[in-house]
Amino acid sequence: MKLFKPEKIYLEATARNFSQTDVILKNLPDIPVEEVQDVRALIHSIKQSRDPVGAGKRYLLLAVDKGRSFKPFPEAEQYLSCDYFTLHAEEGCDLECSYCILQAYLTNPLLTVYVNIEEMLENLQTILDQNPDRFFRIGTGQLADSLSLDHITAFSEILVPFFSRQKNALLELKTKSTNTDRLISLDPQGRTLVSWSLNSKKIQKEEEHKCASISERIDAAKRILKIPGYQTGFHFDPIIDYPGWAKNYEEVVEELFREIDPTHIAWISLGCLRMMKELKPIMKERFPKSKLPEAEWIHGMDGKLRYFKPTRIEIYRTMVEMIRKRAPDVTLYLSMESPEVWRHVFGFEPTKETVCQMLDIAGKKFST
Repeated sequence: MKLFKPEKIYLEATARNFSQTDVILKNLPDIPVEEVQDVRALIHSIKQSRDPVGAGKRYLLLAVDKGRSFKPFPEAEQYLSCDYFTLHAEEGCDLECSYCILQAYLTNPLLTVYVNIEEMLENLQTILDQNPDRFFRIGTGQLADSLSLDHITAFSEILVPFFSRQKNALLELKTKSTNTDRLISLDPQGRTLVSWSLNSKKIQKEEEHKCASISERIDAAKRILKIPGYQTGFHFDPIIDYPGWAKNYEEVVEELFREIDPTHIAWISLGCLRMMKELKPIMKERFPKSKLPEAEWIHGMDGKLRYFKPTRIEIYRTMVEMIRKRAPDVTLYLSMESPEVWRHVFGFEPTKETVCQMLDIAGKKFST
């Protein structure tokens, strides 16, 4: 895949004084830099574009986070969550998935990197030290791809060593890229899990633009597992319903376990396509060839558009059967689904606590 290179860097005035700014500017020596005093005015000007989301992806904003960087993953009480935490070192994604929630969720269309990452980690260290008996699973992939900008930010060279020293935390780097070069020389001590989002090859080609191919992602995972101390995981999310979907997804499951030993996989999640209702018109405007907005939708208990419950249950049962046939012991879980759906798929209704415990055990299994 082609690595991102911005047309221009916007530098928030207060970001000038951070060492990570120097690292990023050194990694992009030929890119023009403009210092901005009023970021809100800059964002407003980008929003006047015909396609604000697309326009924002052409630039990089270096900014300072104001204490919002570490927080629980957003939850809807009707659906089971797993006490997942996110570290917001970046916002926005250079990749172009038609179904990406960030198109409707983020109010800032610019690709934004927070350069005070060392400060964020100092704050995080305090939280970890104050809760020694609690295990934290922490990801950086909620508002950005965890690795697609790593050739520019070099954040992995800060994050992986930080988490390698923690006894009660696991870092998950979730990606659709193959941008893993900086990970090779690091020693994660079993405290970094690199995970890849997977889909059918048809959906990848039609809906996941600028992303690595499915085979490239699996190959990248295979390379990562050759480096001592890394874990890996996979997320079939969003699974998309279309004629022939099961055959296409089974081809990917077959390839995954042909290349990756399932005993080296911490977990696999399953989640059907769901979206904020505000995303549907944005998808139609930005990706007019996409058929995804035309699916039959219901409003879920969290207000998001979802497939009908029987459809989701059938999809999950089919996926579980495919995976269990090849990896009977791998940890499987559903992403943001109700206890009722879990019961229809797995035969039991877990609580939030039992889901958390299952994933904590899976995450600790590979720690050194």
